[in-house]
Amino acid sequence: MRPFGKTPLGRVLSAPISLAALIATLVAAGASPGSQPSVESIVTKHVQALGGIDRIHAIHSIILRGWYHERDFRLKTFTARMRPFYRVIGDTRTEPLSDIHEGYDGSSWEYYQDPGIVVRTVGSAAAATRHSAAFDDVLVDYALHGTTLTYGGQVTVDGNRVDILHATLEDGFKEDVYVDLSTYMIDGLRRVVPMHAFGARFVTHDLFSDYRPEGGVMMSHLDQEIDSRTGKVLTDGGVSSIEINPDLPVSMFSPPQWQRSPTQEMIQRIYDERDEPASVIATYLDFRRAMDLTKVSTADAVDFVGYQCLKMGHADTAIRLLEANVADYPNSARAHFGLGRALAAAGLKARAAAEFRRALQLDPTFERARSALEALHSPQIKPQR
Repeated sequence: MRPFGKTPLGRVLSAPISLAALIATLVAAGASPGSQPSVESIVTKHVQALGGIDRIHAIHSIILRGWYHERDFRLKTFTARMRPFYRVIGDTRTEPLSDIHEGYDGSSWEYYQDPGIVVRTVGSAAAATRHSAAFDDVLVDYALHGTTLTYGGQVTVDGNRVDILHATLEDGFKEDVYVDLSTYMIDGLRRVVPMHAFGARFVTHDLFSDYRPEGGVMMSHLDQEIDSRTGKVLTDGGVSSIEINPDLPVSMFSPPQWQRSPTQEMIQRIYDERDEPASVIATYLDFRRAMDLTKVSTADAVDFVGYQCLKMGHADTAIRLLEANVADYPNSARAHFGLGRALAAAGLKARAAAEFRRALQLDPTFERARSALEALHSPQIKPQR
């Protein structure tokens, strides 16, 4: 079974070590290149330690209830999985409009309760959700899933001696897998991740612990994401209960359905049309004419969907839409900040700075605008979410 843990959106490739580094690692570990264990022997021992392939295959669905912490953000979690690739965070059967929903039903999606939109993602965000939807861990039936593994030597991780396996998934995604030499459990994974949608990338590693038998298969109950450079714990989570082989409908893994308001209809259509700026602006203008903006403000909703368009790589669409938002709501600090963020992501520093300054004029306490303005003077633009 896949170790419990949340895969942050936007994780990307981590490069395997060079041959010289591999030899140096082996020498440091007291081994010679010719004495290294085979990938197949490590995988076989890992599968046996989990409980054996038959018991692994006998589990076809699972519900995990637990908790998740990220700085001061804390919440209880519900995650359901079903073979071959279905996954959802949040129980869409009982709480279809709660604010924590993310899933994979053959493609990646995110649901945001405020303002009320379903986002089908692409790029690194989609890849992170897709990878975390894998029912078994990366070593189980790896060849059947198109994954390739190479041996990477031995190191000590969190006080435990581990074998490193460099894994390359079928879509090209790479991660290092740390297999414990004593238990043959996966003690951790190493990847490179970005800070939010536009930030600098940095190396992290996940640590898995507290393995217990569930349905005859060993499963991790604790997970930590660590900044590999500083050793700082970025996130941590745990499992309080596990339900094996519940009867789950396929429909629960797809986004929730509800009767949308006119504003929600508008932003959903805008997002769906994001690759065509002209269509986006036409949709926005049509809805704007149909709604009384003196009674219904669309400023925050449009700012949100503009950010989502930007996150998916459609900077031209985001800029045009957010320019229209600023024109309709010139006294909204958030609207100016959103436009500035899009301009900064497109490399238009002077225009971005003007928007951030305007946001601060309207709201001198707007710290995200202040931080974004300061970041424009650094070598790399780091707009704040």
